[in-house]
Amino acid sequence: MSNPLLVLVGATASGKSAVAVPLAERLGAEILSMDSMLVYRGMEIGTDKPPAAERARVPHHLIDLLDPWQPFDLRRYLRAADAAVAEVQGRGRRVLVAGGTGLYLMGLCKGVFESPPVDPELRARLEALPTAELRARVEQIDPELWERVHPNDHRRLRRAAEVYEQTGTPLSELQRQFQGPDRYPAVFCGIRRSRPDLHARIRTRVDAMFAGGLVDEVRGLELGPTAAQAVGYKEVRAALDGEHDLDQARALVVRHTVRLVRRQSAWFKRFPIRWVDAAPGEGPEQIVPRLLEIYAGKTAQ
Repeated sequence: MSNPLLVLVGATASGKSAVAVPLAERLGAEILSMDSMLVYRGMEIGTDKPPAAERARVPHHLIDLLDPWQPFDLRRYLRAADAAVAEVQGRGRRVLVAGGTGLYLMGLCKGVFESPPVDPELRARLEALPTAELRARVEQIDPELWERVHPNDHRRLRRAAEVYEQTGTPLSELQRQFQGPDRYPAVFCGIRRSRPDLHARIRTRVDAMFAGGLVDEVRGLELGPTAAQAVGYKEVRAALDGEHDLDQARALVVRHTVRLVRRQSAWFKRFPIRWVDAAPGEGPEQIVPRLLEIYAGKTAQ
């Protein structure tokens, strides 16, 4: 396989970020982030952004591209990702794609889902609806998308309702129905942990986020409709707005992270991933050699 993308996936808190840097060093690769929130400057603690020292060891791409108030989507990600892949491979280096956003991985491999054409009359009718009414409608027809869209994001709510009326299928489901040839050759590996281990790591991670200053970080940010959806940020922002207290926010971050892990797992089932099962307490020293063996075997074929 000629210079494929080397893909490393894993659920949130599985340990993939800690593994990515030593793995990239051993592979002679640069890291292409596949995380929908690492693109934002200033969102450090809640995204578990790689520290500057690690980013100095290995070049990272698609991190700190935008301010948190700016919108971001799959199409923008693909434009930036394609440019980064071409640049890195043009220098004769390998690309290690690392992250947990399954939608971005599907787009990178298969391209962007083509939604139905705009019906001007339908769009005008939905555009005139109050945001609260649109949100209630989307909660009924597409609860998965409703859960991840900001309550005031009228455009995305309207598009979800629009697509459902045109197709009878939730937009979140259509977005998973990518077809077509592969855009890049790729080798897929993943880090997998048992449910009790992963849930314990999530709780530890959330405690560390709050102890490390997450509340102050959120307080100092202007979050736009995309960034405001990030787990950790939306719950703390709601606490700062008086919707609940910080203890409740912490519990919600844990609960919503567990829910996010379930969605990630559903996405990962769509790829031919070779999984490395990590035992409790295992870190990069134990995991990297096993990943290297898989990558070496696949790229030699």
